[in-house]
Amino acid sequence: MQVIQDPQEVTIRDDGTVVLPISLLAQAGLNPGEKVMAASTDDGRIVLRRLTDAIDDLLSGRPL
Repeated sequence: MQVIQDPQEVTIRDDGTVVLPISLLAQAGLNPGEKVMAASTDDGRIVLRRLTDAIDDLLSGRPL
């Protein structure tokens, strides 16, 4: 996984929501309102993927 931009600090609010900076979303090619799938990894990372990409991978027999 290549990091294109310096990491940015975000805060987890009391209700569990996290607001991601628009610049970070733009670098990832994500647009406001776009559906994403969130998953956690064994090493404590949270990964976001476009829902359509995840579905395409599942239908093609590729791992998420």
